[in-house]
Amino acid sequence: MAEAVQAAPREQGWARLLLALAAFLFLPAVPVLGATLPVTESFLLLVPAFAACTLVGWWAGGRAALAIVWVPLAAFTLLVQMNASGSYGVLLRAWAVVLAGAFGLLALLDIRRPFFPRALSAVAMTLVAALTISMALRAPAGRVQRIVGQQMERRNASAVAQLRAWSREKPELWATMTSQYANSQAPIDEVEDALGIVTRRTSPVFVSLLALQSLAALALAWALYHRLGRARLGPPLSVLGDFRFNDQLVWGLIVGLTILLLPSLAPARAAGLKVLRTTGLNLIVFFLSLYALRGFGVLSWMLSSRTLSIVVAVALVLVLVPMTAGIALPGLLSLVTAAGVLGLGDTWFDWRRRARLTP
Repeated sequence: MAEAVQAAPREQGWARLLLALAAFLFLPAVPVLGATLPVTESFLLLVPAFAACTLVGWWAGGRAALAIVWVPLAAFTLLVQMNASGSYGVLLRAWAVVLAGAFGLLALLDIRRPFFPRALSAVAMTLVAALTISMALRAPAGRVQRIVGQQMERRNASAVAQLRAWSREKPELWATMTSQYANSQAPIDEVEDALGIVTRRTSPVFVSLLALQSLAALALAWALYHRLGRARLGPPLSVLGDFRFNDQLVWGLIVGLTILLLPSLAPARAAGLKVLRTTGLNLIVFFLSLYALRGFGVLSWMLSSRTLSIVVAVALVLVLVPMTAGIALPGLLSLVTAAGVLGLGDTWFDWRRRARLTP
């Protein structure tokens, strides 16, 4: 292994990586995203993944200092947070440990494999391990869903309580902000209702959102390691404009759509098939998100990356503000869906190749 992994110069460019790290670590603390994303303390996914990279890099002949520092730090972070939280925290820490271990194992086994299929395999292995452990322990059906629902309710209650406390501490500023509020319902009550709606609509796709957050954590850990470590663990990450993946992944989306349509195709068995609906929704959300990222890659290749970044940033800012989230969220979802359709079409039409061949 040490002979196969060649020492390489560190990758350059910290600005975009630091911006992505800041977004990954701090944006989940915003109430709207906190009511949606499975992990608000994103470092719990990032730190173990980075520690796994440093450990594999040490095995490959890199510096031992990174592993000596980060592996104990990851273990300490997980243990402290596990003792400070309930069942939900235990589930997330177990997921983070298995995810980091699977990613590190795949890095040891095949150094020539690109990052994305390796990260996708690590997430799949973690999901299989979670299902296997759940069946081995004979966990009651719906227990995880109840734990997730309770956690989301606690987050929403905490966010609303903080907003109420802020309105009491800054009454003049709060009065100015709400003076033009025309609705009959109080602003804080409407925010509370909106957060509850977001939670109820996103809870069924908890698994797919966790998988997407895990992919983001692995990508950031990979990029960060190759800017700090000396031993390369695989090919560098490509820019967004070159992002693509195996076209066979379209079957994940097809299977999800098929499962989702089964209750309507067989009304007599709708009650029995309803259990599969959640699986279909998760498959659709996960694979459509991947194709949306591929679609944004196509747009980034065809258009100015600055223009695309501005549009996405403005949409995200409007979504993160509770007062405008109700209006901006459908627009953002429409943008992501359109990008997903564009990315899905890239499977057959290969837009970037056609653009290169056009004189």
